[in-house]
Amino acid sequence: MPKRSTIHDPRSTKNIYVVILVGGKGKRLRPLSTDAKPKAFISVTKDRKTMFRRTLDRARKITASSNIIVAANARHEALVRKDFPGIKKDNLLLEPVSRNTAPAIAMAASILKKRCDGAVMLVVHSDQYIIGEKEFFDSVRNGVDFIRGRKSAIAIVGIRPSVASTELGYIRVQGLGSRVQGIFKAREFVEKPDARTAEKYLGSGDYLWNAGVFIFKPEMILNAFKKHAPKIYDLAVRAAGIDDTYERMPDISIDHAVLENTSGIYCVMGSYRWLDLGTFENIRKVLERESRDFVLKDGKMIKII
Repeated sequence: MPKRSTIHDPRSTKNIYVVILVGGKGKRLRPLSTDAKPKAFISVTKDRKTMFRRTLDRARKITASSNIIVAANARHEALVRKDFPGIKKDNLLLEPVSRNTAPAIAMAASILKKRCDGAVMLVVHSDQYIIGEKEFFDSVRNGVDFIRGRKSAIAIVGIRPSVASTELGYIRVQGLGSRVQGIFKAREFVEKPDARTAEKYLGSGDYLWNAGVFIFKPEMILNAFKKHAPKIYDLAVRAAGIDDTYERMPDISIDHAVLENTSGIYCVMGSYRWLDLGTFENIRKVLERESRDFVLKDGKMIKII
């Protein structure tokens, strides 16, 4: 029997597409993050690269630049092109209005279904600080190889919680126990529980943090949209272009629109650590780790030095 091609073989990356979501407004980070320059385009690391650029650099280690799609607000096109000057026009989804993650992912899936037979989509956010890139890439490889071998499955990277966070989503998985790696059937999605519930999840050992990294085939996620979010599906597959339909899209996350209602979802255990840069507390942790200074005014962070 011939050996199955995996992402470990560079020749097999041609049908892997990375979709980078750059839609976060960072309202909780004002005035550090603004409408004109949201958090994805802030630099918090010692290399002075923006969070979007660091996400792009990781994507380039997974697939070719021509296979990277960026979904961003139209007003941030110049910021995207500054970090990714070689991006092709067809790979840049410029949203005329903000509509959360579900519409952006549906549009990207519709495009890729037509573009590449057998494509595998890896969806990542541009505002995550990754600690342990080798472990991150191992999780991606495991997820891609898993999805390639199945006709109908969706994979999400999950991280074992280290604290009872109320700022992150959780996934209850089957058969987790004390294992530190593997792929597990997802049983339940929980959005940002209260402190008491988060403590319960942490103690049970049955829950993983939802790391916001999704892996699936375009046709599979579109089937899920068709079943659970038909309006998004219809607008995405019938659109001649993003400007024609996007304003009519519901403002909803992929989690609420599809994942919470879909069977056939699996968690890929990730052993890396990461911080979602959605709070000043997490940004401060990263700045301290990266030896970056900052300026406070009236108790708010206004500038990173």
